[in-house]
Amino acid sequence: MKQCPLCQTPSPSFRDRQLDHLVHHCPRCELIFKEEAARPTASQELKKYNEHNNSLENEGYVAMFEQFIHATLAHTGHPVKRVLDFGSGPTPVLAELLRRRGFEVTIYDKFFAPDAPDAAARFDLITATEVIEHIADPMRALEELKRRLVPGGTLALMTQFHQNSEAFYRDWWYRRDPTHLVFFTPKSFEIAAELLEMRLVFHDSRKTVLLSKRP
Repeated sequence: MKQCPLCQTPSPSFRDRQLDHLVHHCPRCELIFKEEAARPTASQELKKYNEHNNSLENEGYVAMFEQFIHATLAHTGHPVKRVLDFGSGPTPVLAELLRRRGFEVTIYDKFFAPDAPDAAARFDLITATEVIEHIADPMRALEELKRRLVPGGTLALMTQFHQNSEAFYRDWWYRRDPTHLVFFTPKSFEIAAELLEMRLVFHDSRKTVLLSKRP
């Protein structure tokens, strides 16, 4: 068994025969995570990201972010001025949409905007859309994002939720992306919030979840 990278619980495995690697399923927080051998190299990861058609001209992509922004701002219980878009991608569409609303937005992406914000910088809102599933150690990433929030600040995440079923997972399109390494349910974030001493303030049961740093 491998320890769950989110809650450290020993997690049994099953084989994804179609993709030919082991997958672990945490019995506590419901995280599903691929074995280390299934992780792509950095160059393979970058190549995959460069294949994405993510731009302001892509109406469906923009509409997805508009829905995400609406849900986030509807459940953010504090004033928002400074925003960090973590994992902004090659074309930071979300950052541009937020700027159009008057927010002060900083972007960071390990490939496309690799200059990290000043170590002392703190943000009212941090967004990470279609990012957390690419990170093999999600708890470490969540801890760092929490550190970057002001007291009372909000972390807004978008990632497709699975149905806590191996049968579902075996047929799930989302697992086919070789850069997708970890997969969540709302319970995964409930446990993460508990371990991080944060509050889970909203999820839509599909792909959006908001965590709040305690004041």
